[in-house]
Amino acid sequence: MLFDIETPANNFRVDQGIYGAISGEKGLGALNLWLTLSLSYLQTEGQTSYNYTTLGGTNFTGTDVPFTTQLFQGGLGMKFKLLNGWFRPYVEGGGLAGYFQMTYSDTATRVSASSDVKTKDALLDFGYYYEGGLEIAFSPEFGLRVAARFTDNKSKPFETLGDQRIKYKTEIYYLSLLKQF
Repeated sequence: MLFDIETPANNFRVDQGIYGAISGEKGLGALNLWLTLSLSYLQTEGQTSYNYTTLGGTNFTGTDVPFTTQLFQGGLGMKFKLLNGWFRPYVEGGGLAGYFQMTYSDTATRVSASSDVKTKDALLDFGYYYEGGLEIAFSPEFGLRVAARFTDNKSKPFETLGDQRIKYKTEIYYLSLLKQF
């Protein structure tokens, strides 16, 4: 998985992380179109500049504050399979919605030892994706998929980032097993 962080541009870094997904599809019976549903989870770590202002007006800032991110995301899309048979190239696209949570560590030394410091921030995350790949059917029940997925995502403004959004793009290259139920 590759990240391209657009906002905040200079003070937000993330590692590659751990990514897992499960998806399903239902044929629509016309034009080789399929309705797809996916659920995914991402966990990664990084560093950012912390900037949080309480309701009372007290401002807490810090640089290179470590955090852990957990992102739960669901996708709904349409897939077009170019061929039917055992060898099926396809293209897919759709929308994404998720829950983006950042948990800060080391705020006592990098920000403040005050209990007013916010150590967890969570918001909704929205975006879209497009994907291309190849499915190979070994039998009517089992197969293999090789694909590349590209996403463009944007969160709501995070209080702990000085009310900035996180806007990012990802590239995910994967190999998966297919099972028909």
